[in-house]
Amino acid sequence: MRLVLNIEECTGCKLCELACSAKNEGVFNPKKARLKIIDYYTDKGREITGKFCTLCKKCLEACPTEAITFNDEWLTVDDELCTGCGECVDVCPQGVIFLNDEDKSTICNFCEGNPYCVEWCPRECLKLEVAE
Repeated sequence: MRLVLNIEECTGCKLCELACSAKNEGVFNPKKARLKIIDYYTDKGREITGKFCTLCKKCLEACPTEAITFNDEWLTVDDELCTGCGECVDVCPQGVIFLNDEDKSTICNFCEGNPYCVEWCPRECLKLEVAE
C-alpha cells in the first residue's frame, strides 16, 4: 500500500490532515495528523507538497524494543512495547512520525486499509494504491 497525491489537483485545503487527526487522535488538529500537506510560496508562485508514510521501514529497523511491526500492508505500534525513545521519529525521512501525548510513537497505518484522508479529500487527489 502507498498513498499517492496528485499535486496538480491539490488545493492545500488540509482537510485530509483534519480527517486523519480526528479519526486517529479524536481531535481536529493538523499537528496530530499522520500526513502533512505543505504549501509555500516561491518566486514561481504557490507550491504544494505532500509528506506521508512511504513504508521505507526505517522506523521498524530503528526501534530498539521492536514495538513497530509490519504486516505486509501497514506499520503498527505496540504501545505496551513503545518506550517513547523517539528513534523512529529521528529516522523518518518524511518527518511524519511523532510522539503522542502519552509519549508513544504515532505512525500511519493507512487506517488499516481505509484511510480517512483519502475518503475526505474533496478533490479526490489523494489515493491509496494497493500493490498487486
